[in-house]
Amino acid sequence: MNWFKVSGYLSVVLGVICCLCLINPYYLFFALLFAILGFVFSTVNIYLNAKYEITKKAFSLGYIGMILSSVPVIFLLILIIKGN
Repeated sequence: MNWFKVSGYLSVVLGVICCLCLINPYYLFFALLFAILGFVFSTVNIYLNAKYEITKKAFSLGYIGMILSSVPVIFLLILIIKGN
C-alpha cells in the first residue's frame, strides 16, 4: 500500500516538473528525462492499482501522472512536424 501512494504522488510531481521545464524550450532534454521517470512511476501505480484493486475511484494518480508526463513528448512531436 505504501508503494502505491508513493508512486502515485511521484508520478504527478514528476509530471508537473516536466511540464514546467517546457516553459523554456532549452530545457526540453530535462523535460523528457522527467517524463521518462514519470512514466515509470505512473506505470507502477497503475499496475499496483490493477493488481490489488486499491482505489475505487475513476481516476487514480497514475493516470494523471501519465497524462502530465506525455505533454513533453507531444510538444517534441509538434516541434518536429513544424520543422518540416
